[in-house]
Amino acid sequence: MLLRRFACTFAIILAASVPAGADSFDRDCSTGTSEARIPACTKVLEGNLSRPTRAVVLYRRGLAFSDEGNDGRAVEDFTASLALRPRDVATLTARANAYLRLSKGDQALADFGAAIEVDRKAWLPLINRGFALVQLERHADAIRDFDAAIELNARQAEAFKGRGDANRGLDNHIAAIEDYGAAIRVDKTYRNAYYGRARSFISMRDYTRAMNDLAETVELDPAFDSAYFSRAFVRWQLGDTDGALDDYTKAIALGSNFPAARLERGQLYAALHRFDEALADFDEAIREQPDYGAAYLSRAQAWRALADFDRAVADYTKAMELARDDAPILNARAEIYLLAGEVEEALADADKAVALRSNVASFYETRGRIRESRGERDLAIADFRRALGLDKQQKGALAGLLRLDALP
Repeated sequence: MLLRRFACTFAIILAASVPAGADSFDRDCSTGTSEARIPACTKVLEGNLSRPTRAVVLYRRGLAFSDEGNDGRAVEDFTASLALRPRDVATLTARANAYLRLSKGDQALADFGAAIEVDRKAWLPLINRGFALVQLERHADAIRDFDAAIELNARQAEAFKGRGDANRGLDNHIAAIEDYGAAIRVDKTYRNAYYGRARSFISMRDYTRAMNDLAETVELDPAFDSAYFSRAFVRWQLGDTDGALDDYTKAIALGSNFPAARLERGQLYAALHRFDEALADFDEAIREQPDYGAAYLSRAQAWRALADFDRAVADYTKAMELARDDAPILNARAEIYLLAGEVEEALADADKAVALRSNVASFYETRGRIRESRGERDLAIADFRRALGLDKQQKGALAGLLRLDALP
């Protein structure tokens, strides 16, 4: 099951300081839609502007390009603005965030660092870099930035929330829960702190407290799709399948593209043996995200339950193309081939799975059943015993030895 969608990134961008007299030049390009602001700023830039005013207008056009999703063009404007005002924290921060979205982490961190150097006693640039480090999964470094920000200003909820995200990234959920609690004490309306704490409670399987925090989250923001998604999972774990389906449906309705919610709702439908609905969700998840390996795997399992082995093999094959570790998928496809009576194909997959991961008991159990079906009694017994050597509770291997009258 998937639980990750909501990004933990956070960045506060200050408005660039506007020089005296500049407002008459650039007010038309600082309001309205990004589509309107870009040509308005471009027109202003055609005029005879002072260096400070030109820097501000370039900054504002850069923000408009970012709003349009054109971060490459935004970086060009921010860079031109910084050539005129190299120590402007707002522009450095805006360019850093654009670099992050362009997956240029080193350049982003350099800009955040430059913003910090402008004023070593300012807490905001530290918080911004801390969230960037969380996004880059450099959690220990992020904690150092949040610690420094808290030392400068212990009333900033964002610093505690960010440190909570970093601790959660390190699976240090007790510390994360304490940090999220500190953020909530500073700001009782901070929905992301409740949500982050719920995620830590979920990781600790403390579903009751997770439910409480998720209820608070959706009360604060009834349109928060990821909160419904997480609450659906919690309700499923607590046995409330109807409530879980309702929340998955809400998450899907609120999220314009939410394949993870489609996947999990499909998995729940499959668990309830509602396979038509499950397959519809898996199909839609794949349509929304064609490289979604987990959706192909789940759909393959549904086809297996429906004894449609050809389609199951096709989906396992596709999942294998997308997987980093295809040994478990090879094992699963071997079982499908065995069910379909294609024993040679089954054995080929089982051999590959064992060769890739020789320490997995279930892989030997699968190959043992295949060898048993081929009449290779001694080889089957050897595989079942190897499986038990790796896992004394491997029930399939015990059953195989019992069938072959080979129990010790």
